[in-house]
Amino acid sequence: MTPRLLGIDPSARILAALRNVLPDVPIGFDMPTGARRLFLTLAAGAYPTPVTQRWTLTMSAYSTTPASILDHADAQSMWLTAARALLAARRRHPLCDVEVQAGPITTHDTTLDTDYVYGSLMLTCVAQ
Repeated sequence: MTPRLLGIDPSARILAALRNVLPDVPIGFDMPTGARRLFLTLAAGAYPTPVTQRWTLTMSAYSTTPASILDHADAQSMWLTAARALLAARRRHPLCDVEVQAGPITTHDTTLDTDYVYGSLMLTCVAQ
């Protein structure tokens, strides 16, 4: 038997869950624009069982004030709202489970020269 390299892509479920709870925040897997935004990355991982696959989802919450500094409370609130939405959706196809892997922590984006709140979730999804 040859293992599949990728299971069902969970990105549509992720975006639907997040846009439902953060309707006024630009969210995307490509860097969204705006002072408030949520940038996502998704990386496929191992198959813990023959019918499930692990994925790592990172979420970067940006909230920049007019003075170009991090509004930490707002960015942290965005990140926590997004994480809670995905935890609540952890049994909706193709998701089987979601858990917080790391974060949220405050870090610095050297390319944009701004601070942001970052963390990652471990998703277990249906493989096919």
